[in-house]
Amino acid sequence: MFRSKIKDEDWGVDTLTVWYIALTDLGMTQDEFNQAKRKSLSLSWPPTAPADFLELARAGKQSEYLDTQTAFETACRCAGMRGDVERDWRHPTVLETANRIGWGKLASAGNGFIKYFATVYEQVIIEHKNGANFEIPKTHRIEAPKPARLNDDSPVAQDWEKLKARMLGKRRETA
Repeated sequence: MFRSKIKDEDWGVDTLTVWYIALTDLGMTQDEFNQAKRKSLSLSWPPTAPADFLELARAGKQSEYLDTQTAFETACRCAGMRGDVERDWRHPTVLETANRIGWGKLASAGNGFIKYFATVYEQVIIEHKNGANFEIPKTHRIEAPKPARLNDDSPVAQDWEKLKARMLGKRRETA
């Protein structure tokens, strides 16, 4: 089908096997294959890479997964946060990728690290599509107690009122 760009001698069993493995690893379904095949027949320059072929079926669909660049930036930002703060991982696959790589590595990662991140992230997405369940845990945060309101009749409140009056230069009449 794609002989416009690939030479006839290159379409042997080896090429078909590579495509089969690649499309399987990318999680292509039979329906997606049929849809991509139909779309490819109308193209003047059909795709010669398995990922491009798969994109024919998935084009226009909003992916539930972040693109690699956004996922990388999110993982680096969240991994670099210190303390007990709420991190917005945006998708469980980003957190799982960060856990596998290591937060310390991501916190100090430069742009050159994205290639390694992409390979791990793609594997996590494949596992997620195949049914793996990754979750972002609820954070357990300790909040400061809210100040209690003093009872106006309490001795502490009475002392406080006397102190305020003295500091403001007013004398308070006592009954």
